[in-house]
Amino acid sequence: MTPDILALIQDLNEQQRTYVLTAQARQKETGMAYLFWFFLGVHYFYLNKPVINIIYWLTAGGLGIWMIIDLFRIPGMVRSRNKAIMKEAIEEAKKLYPDAH
Repeated sequence: MTPDILALIQDLNEQQRTYVLTAQARQKETGMAYLFWFFLGVHYFYLNKPVINIIYWLTAGGLGIWMIIDLFRIPGMVRSRNKAIMKEAIEEAKKLYPDAH
């Protein structure tokens, strides 16, 4: 977990924190993203970007250029998606378990 996510989690109550920590199971793995990239070209679907994946297919991976660039971008895309998953989970937790102050 990144330091900014850890700081956000510290501000949560126990129920909220538990909910957010269970959201870690939804996080994406770099290895799986590479497998999807290599075998099917569906790594954008895996990272919850279906429109981009359709464009990727229609352009044949940017005539191969986009495909090669993604080879180096995948780790950053996975980190970005995982950060978004955790932030979404924090917002959900705050709505589901409001503070009882």
